[in-house]
Amino acid sequence: MPRINLLPHRELERQARQERFNRILAGIFMLSILLVALIDIQVHHLVSDQRSRNRYLASEIQKVTEEIGRVNELRTLRTRLLDRIRVIERLQARRSLPAHLFDQLTQTIPAGVYLTDLSENAKGAIVLKGIAQSPAKVSNYMRRIAASPWLADPQLNIVRTHSVGPLRRSIFIVQTEIVDKSAHTAHGPSSRSRRP
Repeated sequence: MPRINLLPHRELERQARQERFNRILAGIFMLSILLVALIDIQVHHLVSDQRSRNRYLASEIQKVTEEIGRVNELRTLRTRLLDRIRVIERLQARRSLPAHLFDQLTQTIPAGVYLTDLSENAKGAIVLKGIAQSPAKVSNYMRRIAASPWLADPQLNIVRTHSVGPLRRSIFIVQTEIVDKSAHTAHGPSSRSRRP
């Protein structure tokens, strides 16, 4: 006798397809969870690497900032030392100026003129006070100062005639400047630098 299958084979096929679909869906779900976990681990690893790089860069920036501070301190120290060196060089170059000044004072003073006071004003000019036998002697003295290689720009501030008995004397104040030959030779023969 022939065998007849009375079971609903379509229903079984549908259940088998449904089970396959559910397995595939579960596999995809598991795979997507695994993929998300791997991506999360990778991103966490990248963030951790970037943070360690940032910490390294911050420490290096701190070191460079400290080095820059030290360089700035050294620059300030260098500037101060160069200023000191310039002052010392200026003093060294001007060391002989007082000797030249007194030498020129003795060479430029004509007969009949006597100095009573010698001083330096706030601007560095030499102020000469003295007594002369006549105003003509004061004029002669100023011409000699102007011709001196170490003195320049004589300016007459005061001339007063004062009588002492039968004698008449001229009291005068002359202001002049010292020519700084060290600056003159350092800057070339065309410049004539005077004491400030």
